[in-house]
Amino acid sequence: MTIPPNVVELWDWTLEAGDRHVSEPHTAGTKKLVQVHMGTISISSGEQTVTLNDRDALSFPGDVAHSYVNAGPHTARFSLTVFDPGVGSATRTERVDA
Repeated sequence: MTIPPNVVELWDWTLEAGDRHVSEPHTAGTKKLVQVHMGTISISSGEQTVTLNDRDALSFPGDVAHSYVNAGPHTARFSLTVFDPGVGSATRTERVDA
C-alpha cells in the first residue's frame, strides 16, 4: 500500500519473440521491479542493458528512457511493478461560495 500522492502499479506482461517496448522517462524518482516468469528479456535503462531469464529479477530507475526486448525464439512473460512518487498529486480547485 502506498500513501497518496504515491502510486504503485502491478503489470503482467507478455512479449512475443522479437517484440520490443520502448518507454520514455517517467516522473523523477520512479522505480521499477521486474521478475521473469517464462522466457528471456533484455532491459535497457539509461546506458545499461541486462538480460534476464526465468526467475531472474531486476530493479531499475524508470525516470530515464528504458526498453524491454524479447530477442529470443519463445514468448516471454514477466511481472512489472512500478513505483511512481507524487503522480497522484493532481491539484484540485475547490469552489467556495461566499
